Amino acid sequence: MSEGGLPGMGLKLGPEVLRVPDGVWYSATGADGRTLGVLRFDPARVKAAGGVPRLVERTVAARGGLLPGTLPVLDLVEDAGLIWLITPVVPESADAARTVALLLGTAPVSAPGGIVNGHGTQEPAKKDLKDGLPSRIIRTFVGLVLVGAVLGAAAFAAVKLKEKKTTAPVQISSISVHNFAPVQPSGICDTSVDMVAELTTNGGTGVVDYEWDIPAKNHTTQAVAGAETVSGKSPKVHLAWQLKLAGSGTVTATFRITDPGVLAAGADAASAGDLKYQCP
Repeated sequence: MSEGGLPGMGLKLGPEVLRVPDGVWYSATGADGRTLGVLRFDPARVKAAGGVPRLVERTVAARGGLLPGTLPVLDLVEDAGLIWLITPVVPESADAARTVALLLGTAPVSAPGGIVNGHGTQEPAKKDLKDGLPSRIIRTFVGLVLVGAVLGAAAFAAVKLKEKKTTAPVQISSISVHNFAPVQPSGICDTSVDMVAELTTNGGTGVVDYEWDIPAKNHTTQAVAGAETVSGKSPKVHLAWQLKLAGSGTVTATFRITDPGVLAAGADAASAGDLKYQCP
């Protein structure tokens, strides 16, 4: 699991679980240890669907039971220009597709009240939804006539969007892989080594999807996938590499960017680091 997360949300971002046309779903661990689902929206798809204000409005509608068919929603967060949807479950493909289609779609909202949405019957309106995360959406509906006005006015008041100074999207120009602390060939026979991929960037901020390829049993390769929120000129991505070696030779860890959209023109997507060993 990646050490990356959403700043201030108490979330530890895990591996990618589902890639859809409108974004990428990850698993995540909440501050209380719960496993959550996290969708990173494709900014272009959000813009095409009416922008952030419209997405917020429809998310509020979903939380209020006015958009039947969506997954339960815990929060909607904007960070460094990226929009993240947080759900209490890691979704199956069909549930994920239906939820995103409704949030970015044009289907009209329903009337408030007890509404069955495929995940159980929503409780009546006028209730605070407490979900354990820093941001809380409160459903307050005054009547059918006022639903439209409430949704429009509550869109930004009800969903906490983290306002930050706009930064450039991250662009990676080079990758260097090495062990974080020097080791001797005889000192890595049965231990954990801290490998690090150091990225040279434009100083921008964004999420980097990656994969470590490391040796496994029977001359096979094990892939360790993850995602990291990076910023600054030289961010680092770490791997705790557990080694159990015999004899002598060289082992190699390869770091690979799996989302080419964060690579600068002409940049290599992968880099490798070698460790020599001499063991009993």
